[in-house]
Amino acid sequence: MKEQGLQKLFIESLLSGEIQGISEIIEIPSLQKPERIIRIKKEAYFRYFDLVIGVINLQRNLQTRTKADSIDIYDRYHNLIMRTSELLAFAREENCKVESIDLIPVEFKSDNDSLDERLPRQVINAILAFGRSVVVFDKIHTARIQKYGLFRLLPASIIGYSNDNKFKVISSEKRIVGDCLVKPQKSVFAKILRDNGLMDNLTAVYSHVSVIQRIYQKMLFNQMFEERVDLLKEEIEFLSGLNRPPYFHEKEQIKKIIRESTNKKITDYV
Repeated sequence: MKEQGLQKLFIESLLSGEIQGISEIIEIPSLQKPERIIRIKKEAYFRYFDLVIGVINLQRNLQTRTKADSIDIYDRYHNLIMRTSELLAFAREENCKVESIDLIPVEFKSDNDSLDERLPRQVINAILAFGRSVVVFDKIHTARIQKYGLFRLLPASIIGYSNDNKFKVISSEKRIVGDCLVKPQKSVFAKILRDNGLMDNLTAVYSHVSVIQRIYQKMLFNQMFEERVDLLKEEIEFLSGLNRPPYFHEKEQIKKIIRESTNKKITDYV
């Protein structure tokens, strides 16, 4: 079928609760959980995504649970920090608390669409933008990816439209990707500091590097939609302390590396 038809059927099935296993991905409203509100935006965020599903949980309160020993709470806490711009924009539009929001981008692949290199890029864009990705496949694509296990190759939740004309979750990735994309292991970082005589300042140096990394990743996550990046007050204060020119000058360092390398003979490596 055409993509528009696949989208229409998916939305109808989502709102009626007829997608098998959907609770593994999206906590949709139900008779048992009427406190949830669902919003669906087509071709959202400058047409980057076919759909963006917004789920508002009116009873969620992260403020009193941020210290809980839970992966889910930890993920949501970091998602709130890292993707402030997207969540605040949605919260203002829907007049709700920012902590109550889940945003899920969805990409559709009808049987009229070919599966090529665009799909991995779309999945990556979705993960960078919202921390997660959902891909919905039409019948022929669903049969193919199930037969060959291709769904295991994508870091996304996969929903297939089966031959019995029903949607079902084939694989789920419920965790939200936060600031772990390029975060170095603390043990590796400690070894680098120790080897360079900075072990005494491990905690302070690691904390400073973590803040810089978090700010950088905020810029990465939010640059797709707007120029402004919402920083915490503490992050702004941290940046204000970096007004001094850096001691590291790339051109001078490049010259130094080249100059020192000329002292090496090729026989030194034999």
